[in-house]
Amino acid sequence: MPEKLGSTPKVLIVSNRKTTGPLWVFSLQQQKLNVVLEPNPLNAIPRWEKEIPDLIIFDLSLPKDSILELIKSLRAEMLIPFLLLVPAWSEEDVLDAYQAGIDDYMFKPVSPSLLHTKVKAWLKRSASISIDVLNPIRVGTLQLFPSEKTMLVRNGGSVRLTNLELRLLYYLMNRPGQIVTIAELNQRVWGYNAEADNTMLKNVVYRLRRKIEIDPANPLIIQTVSGIGYRLAAE
Repeated sequence: MPEKLGSTPKVLIVSNRKTTGPLWVFSLQQQKLNVVLEPNPLNAIPRWEKEIPDLIIFDLSLPKDSILELIKSLRAEMLIPFLLLVPAWSEEDVLDAYQAGIDDYMFKPVSPSLLHTKVKAWLKRSASISIDVLNPIRVGTLQLFPSEKTMLVRNGGSVRLTNLELRLLYYLMNRPGQIVTIAELNQRVWGYNAEADNTMLKNVVYRLRRKIEIDPANPLIIQTVSGIGYRLAAE
């Protein structure tokens, strides 16, 4: 079994503000949280893929439309809570932010104690819907350890998985050799109340294949059943 990872929640702060970004890192670290800072918004997705955080805080000096596009691109990939720190936006701007995918917002100046409270509340809620409580599962040479967000693949290597990748793979591994429809996967991976489409599902499958297939262009593990869905090879 892979080495057990620490259980301390991880917060990713995406902020290109030289003053407040590091300030929030220090402030949340004082709350015994694992906090990482990404100062370049363009690196938000690769940094998320590397860190696999439990919550993201956005504190950006960018035009509103650029902030919302960044949030949309990240929301298409993950389920974790998003907290947005912004100036006194109008009600319409805030509604646009919710439509883009945020879970909560705070107007500046931000109270550190209120930020701590919101972060802890969202981390608790995120943990309550986590699949980390699921048992390890094995199909052939593939071994999935949900609590570690880790998979052992046939060559003996270990790969880290995002929440969406984990949900998708766990569901397929519980039905080896069976065809699972696109509609069923969208419901199970994103949840009953989340909006998902075929493109989002294809993106998750694409990333998974890059991690676990020997030749992602000719997948043997996660097989496409044209026009219907996907199937995990039984062996």
